[in-house]
Amino acid sequence: MNYRQAYNFLLGINKLARKEYLNDPKHCEIYLKRLEYFLMLLGNPQNKIPHYIHITGTSGKGSTAIMIASILRANGKKVALLTSPHPSTITERWEINDKTISESEFTKIIATKIKPAWKKYLEISPYDPISFYEMMTAIGLCYFSSKNIDYAVIEVGCGGRYDSTNIIPNKDIAIITNIGLDHTDVLGNTKEKIAYEKAGIIKKNCKVITGEQDGKILNIIKNECKKQKVFLKISNFKFLIFKQFLNKVIFKYKNETYSLPTLGTHQINNAILAIDTTTTLGIKNNIIKKGLEKIKLPLRCEIVNKKPLIILDGAHNPDKMKTTVETLKQLKKQAPYRTNILSFYHFNNLHLTLAFATNKDKAPMLKQLATLKPATIACTTFTNNKFRTSANPNELAEKLKKLLPKSKIVPFSSPQKAWQWSLKQTQKDDILLVTGSFFLAGQIKAIIDKDGFSL
Repeated sequence: MNYRQAYNFLLGINKLARKEYLNDPKHCEIYLKRLEYFLMLLGNPQNKIPHYIHITGTSGKGSTAIMIASILRANGKKVALLTSPHPSTITERWEINDKTISESEFTKIIATKIKPAWKKYLEISPYDPISFYEMMTAIGLCYFSSKNIDYAVIEVGCGGRYDSTNIIPNKDIAIITNIGLDHTDVLGNTKEKIAYEKAGIIKKNCKVITGEQDGKILNIIKNECKKQKVFLKISNFKFLIFKQFLNKVIFKYKNETYSLPTLGTHQINNAILAIDTTTTLGIKNNIIKKGLEKIKLPLRCEIVNKKPLIILDGAHNPDKMKTTVETLKQLKKQAPYRTNILSFYHFNNLHLTLAFATNKDKAPMLKQLATLKPATIACTTFTNNKFRTSANPNELAEKLKKLLPKSKIVPFSSPQKAWQWSLKQTQKDDILLVTGSFFLAGQIKAIIDKDGFSL
């Protein structure tokens, strides 16, 4: 079996009929049971990993996971990281010590462990087939357990209570970053319902940390903590920004100064969650600082070029888009200095390359982006994910033309052609932002990595 065959095997299992959490959340009781059965056939790899940190939330869970993993590595630990979705290639889901699984290791696991267990599962399991996403969790646990890791930092895919990652035992810490409206078709159409689902990652014998500040939502988290008899820490997002540069922000939190190699200030809240988490684990402050200084946050307002400024961003819900828009508004400020914060360079026009998945709440995000008054917008699709469909670029263009009658807005069926068109509109002192979908940003990054770009 080669890499392509291994990948196609995984695509093939998705063709079998089954109940799907994302399509049928009313039958939740089956999802963890069937994954548990499949893991049993794999030798219960989840029980061989000594320490887990489990992270859910509407926004920031991926960034927080990356930060925590970096701090743990700085503390000399061997750290696995499971994130989703993958922006470009499937192997990006699983990392150990900042290195993604190799194609050869991926192929070996599929051929020698996953495929034989899958064949046996279909023969003897009392349940229907596990889903593609459940299989992604199983592969991660299988891979991590074979590498004698110290910690597994696990990002929830959707919700928490019945997400496949909630199969993990003996969590050290469960983190809920915040609660917003996303995946409402699965989790519920109110923040209270969503909070209940996300609070489901709270289990006995773990500690809980949250960045949520809303009292009503906090009560739901507190009730779950009380039920499980566990400690809850509510992070305090009181910090002072010392200096802010194009790709770095220096801030003070609890009388300690930290440096983040990121664009914008919105990552500070995620950093504080990471600080509070690793402090709870007993890690010294100088180690925490080193870990934060080394983070890499791909596709989260990621700068890939400075003149012109090209930013790849995966914001795909109103909460995430709000922080992206605020960051871009900071960039466009013309004043050379603001109170003790070094402002950014002066930029002229803003250009957008934009796509959304069909299941996203697009209207508020389009209104948010319209406040940036972009000169041009290329509305397009993404073609690198077989399980998500893109919103119609023509419909996006029509909606944006009503919001921005003076902007030049063009729909494209091809993300590569949209990208090339946007590049042609962009001058040296402009900003080009790719946003709306993690998949679009990942696809454009893959194009850049392969072909570069010419202006």
